[in-house]
Amino acid sequence: MEDSDEDIMLEEESEGEKRTPEDTFKILIATDCHLGYEQNRKRGNESDSFITFEEILTYAKTHDVDFILLGGDLFHDTKPSQNVVMQCMSLLRKYCLGPRKQKIKFLSDPEVIFQHCQHKVLNYEDPNINVSIPVFSIHGNHDDPSFGSVGSLDLLAVSGLVNYFGKWTDLTRVIIPPLIFKKGKSHVALYGLSYLNDQRLSRLFRDFKVDMLKSEEMPECFNIFVLHQNRVKHAEYAYIPENRFPNFLNFILWGHEHECRIEPEYIEEQNYYICQPGSSIATSLCQAEAEPKHVAILQIHKFDFQVQKLKLKTVRPFVFDNLFLDDEENISKNYIEKGAESIYEYVDNYIENMMIPKAAKQLTGHPQQPHQPLIRLRIFYSNEEHVFDTIRLAQKYCDEVANPTDMIIFRKVKGTGSKAMMKMDADNDAYNIAGIFGYEEDERNWNKSIIEGIKKHFESQENQDKLTVLSVTGLNEALMRFVEKNDGDAFKDVIKHQKKKTMERLQGLDVELPEDILEEIKKYRDERLEKDKEEEMDVREMLNDNNRKFGGETLKDLDDSVSDEESSDFNKSAVIGKGTRGVKRGRPTSSKVTSRGRSKAVNKSIFDLTESPPPTSKARARGRGTASNAKAAQKTQDLKGQSSMQNFLRPQQSESRSTKAKTLYNVTIFDDSD
Repeated sequence: MEDSDEDIMLEEESEGEKRTPEDTFKILIATDCHLGYEQNRKRGNESDSFITFEEILTYAKTHDVDFILLGGDLFHDTKPSQNVVMQCMSLLRKYCLGPRKQKIKFLSDPEVIFQHCQHKVLNYEDPNINVSIPVFSIHGNHDDPSFGSVGSLDLLAVSGLVNYFGKWTDLTRVIIPPLIFKKGKSHVALYGLSYLNDQRLSRLFRDFKVDMLKSEEMPECFNIFVLHQNRVKHAEYAYIPENRFPNFLNFILWGHEHECRIEPEYIEEQNYYICQPGSSIATSLCQAEAEPKHVAILQIHKFDFQVQKLKLKTVRPFVFDNLFLDDEENISKNYIEKGAESIYEYVDNYIENMMIPKAAKQLTGHPQQPHQPLIRLRIFYSNEEHVFDTIRLAQKYCDEVANPTDMIIFRKVKGTGSKAMMKMDADNDAYNIAGIFGYEEDERNWNKSIIEGIKKHFESQENQDKLTVLSVTGLNEALMRFVEKNDGDAFKDVIKHQKKKTMERLQGLDVELPEDILEEIKKYRDERLEKDKEEEMDVREMLNDNNRKFGGETLKDLDDSVSDEESSDFNKSAVIGKGTRGVKRGRPTSSKVTSRGRSKAVNKSIFDLTESPPPTSKARARGRGTASNAKAAQKTQDLKGQSSMQNFLRPQQSESRSTKAKTLYNVTIFDDSD
């Protein structure tokens, strides 16, 4: 599994000093593995996601990395099946457990870093486990445990296979302590923030309530931040701008976006790099997913780094193309004039002679790579007579293509506009069915197009009485939960909740005849329509209720409580960093981080760790907490209310732990006044 020279982007060495393996971190970085995606469906019994995940782990072992760093969405479902979890654990056990001696030293206090975990210990420091390659991961939106107190990553953490960090449940303020590692003369500070609702996090940034802790007692570290949020501006308040982070960072690993932008992009105004590996498999049939998939080896020596791209060779071939029927350069008039049957023949020839050969060129020779390709042809038309039934093509290619039933999607364009205008429509297509119900980042803001469409549909005179008990607001809230967090119980629970409320309303009325009952139901519906905001909050409170069961567990989830009105002060401009190639320089080794007039360096009291579910103060009072939980809770109580920032390092790493103040760096460094 060796890469060609063109797949390697080198960082220039520091002047007068050579890198040595003893002083150089080697980290495999990847995001969005989506284990269990389409498991046992459509594409064979063995899921593509596990084949590629094993290739990623093989790369880690071959390159002898110090640890693996994952940027969220390890699993595709919030509630993965037992079989999916078992396969994941089996692969981690095979490649990541073993007697290899660890070369990196962990300097942070594990009881602070892993305070949300059952066992507050770094897995390779656990005397009961032999860990060869440590894995560090945040959670993403797909494996977000917000519907249950225990998520899939909690299970991997308690098994000792994954170091789960960056989980945060206090949505009024976010404070991120770093995991600090030492290898020879190099130090790395790893910051992580698991997925939060983008609107909520955006507001916290604007309110200066997202903070990163930085130790004054440590030597200057190479600072890495891992997050899992929208990078593309899908909606006004539903993304995080690239320039929103503190300028003491050196490198940002960005998860959630599936487009592979593996080469670090320099954000000049903030002087850090952003690396976006993208997903390791395609989970939606969009153009960005058809790009070659990569992971990378990040090597760090003091403040210099290099990124070595590793092409994934087990990824299923995927060819995406657009066909413009009104473009005479591609299709002769004879085909157009003969109608749908002639267009069918042209498309058939195009798939067979153009797209399938392109897919064949993506075969790498890896024995585990699936051979049946994914094909998506998006056809733009203006004449309804050119639309044909795609069933025949699906039947013809059912043994040659992995997705025969959704190879083709028709997209109507108004009039016979220019080719450039139609291509613009293609780039902004919001009608990709896979993008709507298997939403990924490269499609346009689905909730704006679909949810608004549902509202308009039921507001029309002919459709307004089609929903009486279930409200449009409730329907849309359930849809949001189902699409964004795979909450399969959302529709059932919303219907049950609103049916119960309607029944309670009727029980207080003196009505018996069916027509009178129906009239009262409609009146109650109209009252709820007039109080849309109250209805929305009622549905959300029900979905977030601690007593609501989801996967056998319960947990309050407040992610969705931000409205656009509350976010009116958001700066509308997003600075997009330019991609850079060739030689890149690391950050200078300055002893003091300057703010350039945009960051706030203030002393604050330590964050209240008791906001996370385990352990609670009540549980400690009742004697139900474990010894480790009680110890971590005591640390929290000791730190709470202090006038200065306490050290998050281990006691033996701090010379003046109880007296020396720490600096709290506010992440939001962009002021509207600038």
